[in-house]
Amino acid sequence: MKFFTQEMCEASAKLIASDPKVQAKLKGVTIKFILCVTDAPGKEDRQIGIGFKDGKMTDNALTIKPAPSDLRTTPVDTSKYAAKVSGPYETIAAVTQKKLPMLAALGSMRIEGDMSALITNMTGLTSLLDIFGGMPGLEY
Repeated sequence: MKFFTQEMCEASAKLIASDPKVQAKLKGVTIKFILCVTDAPGKEDRQIGIGFKDGKMTDNALTIKPAPSDLRTTPVDTSKYAAKVSGPYETIAAVTQKKLPMLAALGSMRIEGDMSALITNMTGLTSLLDIFGGMPGLEY
């Protein structure tokens, strides 16, 4: 299974719905946000609209477009999502694999939207990246 693909979206939804350890990491998380990677393999930009309500996944929609695309520049619709986090595929993959600390990655990422919502849910969002990184068979 490849990172940031439909297969990963489906597998992560199943994992979050069925694994009590994963559910404990996301307990209480209530936020909808967009995670966008640019310059992914295949010369693509990819974004996932992700939503949680009290730790349960409510949204998990992947969009893929040839790079460079409007996914890079389209502002976040704050009536639907609290925030949008965008960055190079290699950077977000490195953070997910714990090869790069999140704070070190921030310089190459663009964050827009409701920063207070992101900060309030930072532990849950970091846990989500850990969950992605720990998925069995995930390839980058």
